[in-house]
Formats: sequence, C-alpha cells, structure tokens
Amino acid sequence: MTPVTPDISSSPLHAAIELLRNARRIVVFSGAGLSRASGIPTYRDADGLWKNRNALQFSHAEDLQRDPSGFTKFWAQRLSLIESAQPNPGHTALALLQRLRPATRLVTQNVDGLLTQAGGLDVLELHGSLRRWRCDRCGNRSGPWPFHRCLRCGSHARPDVVMFGEMLNEGVLLDAQVAAQECDLFMVVGSTTIVYPAAELPQTALAHGARLITLNLEPLPHLDEAATVVLRGASEDLLPQLLAGLPGLRG
Repeated sequence: MTPVTPDISSSPLHAAIELLRNARRIVVFSGAGLSRASGIPTYRDADGLWKNRNALQFSHAEDLQRDPSGFTKFWAQRLSLIESAQPNPGHTALALLQRLRPATRLVTQNVDGLLTQAGGLDVLELHGSLRRWRCDRCGNRSGPWPFHRCLRCGSHARPDVVMFGEMLNEGVLLDAQVAAQECDLFMVVGSTTIVYPAAELPQTALAHGARLITLNLEPLPHLDEAATVVLRGASEDLLPQLLAGLPGLRG
C-alpha cells in the first residue's frame, strides 16, 4: 500500500482524520491529560499531583516501610478519587476507535483504569493500575485487602503501580515497544512524553516509518516538529471529533 499524504493545507483536524482513515496499525499513547476531564489531577500543572507534598512523600516504594499508615492513607485517598471517576468522551472515543479499527493498540501512562472501563481492550498500562493492589512480602496479588492489608500474611498491601525507583513491567513495555515498531500511525494524547522509557515509544515509531499525530493542550517542542499533524486542545473535545469523521461510525 502506498502511504497517503494528508492534505495539511486543510485543517489539522481533517488532516488527522485522513491519517486515521488510511492507517492499518494505530497506536495511541495517552497520559494524564486524557483523564483531566474525569476529575483526576495531572502531575505537572499548577494544581497537579506533584504540587501535593504528600504525593512526593509517598511515591517511592520504600515509603511503605518508612510510614505504613501515611502511605496507605495517601494511596487509599487516590483510589477513592479514581473509583468515583467516570470515563470522559476522550476515553470513549479511543475505545470506539479500537472497535472500528481492531488493530489499534491503546498504551497509557495512566493508572486510573478508565480506558478499560470505557471499553478499551487489552490496554497496555505502562505504570500499572491503582485499581489493583498487591503484597510485596508474600506475593499475594488476588486479595482481598481488608483495610489495605494482606489476608495471607497480614502485611500492608500496596497499589500495583510503578513508583519512583522501580522498573516498568518488562512484558508490558515490550508489548508497547513492538506495537510502536509495527504501527504506521502513532498518536500522542495528553502526555508530555518526557518520562522514560515510555517517552521513547513515539521516537521508536518514527524511526520505523510511522506518521505521528500529537494532541495536547500545550506544545511538545521535542515531538511537534516531527509530527505530520499537531492538534492543540482538550482530548475530550478533539477525540470525538476525530472519530466522527471515520467511516463506519454509524454502522
């Protein structure tokens, strides 16, 4: 198949729709901006999570041993926020894209599970999920977790997320890397793409000949210049507009 060059003289939105229409394998890489409209704080904005002193205090794995009570309280509060959140139109649009184009892979840095809740299939959660907990002492991953303790050994449980000083799950990262190598269109949604090794994924896709779409509220200087299409705006607004332009939406 000869690659189709989008008409970038038209609006960026129409150019992005054209790329999606003609892509055979799509990877969507999402970050905290995707879940902002669901009421989940981002990390680096003025009201972001890293402005919260407790978030910095309890984001290392060893913090569980240093202050078990404070650690459990902080993460239980985050879990409560996530459990009350609902997928927004951005999540729903990506799940619909996957149904329209089954070869689409959804890769996310988010730990909220909202892409799966929206109907996304086999979502690659690079940083784990706060909806899963585990016990590092005895290896229990199935729970239950009364008062966030392990019934098997009585130890404090912890969320199954990647914290500072920890490595990403090798299998999940490998799946994401392979998807990036094999795709012909890579789309970044609501991510600053500065946290490694996840930030290497769009570069991997570009190196293997994929086109790039960036969709973010703020500029991404390190990626926008290499992108075929740059969309500036909120994902909950722009993603449904992208999907509305694809054939098959109304069956």
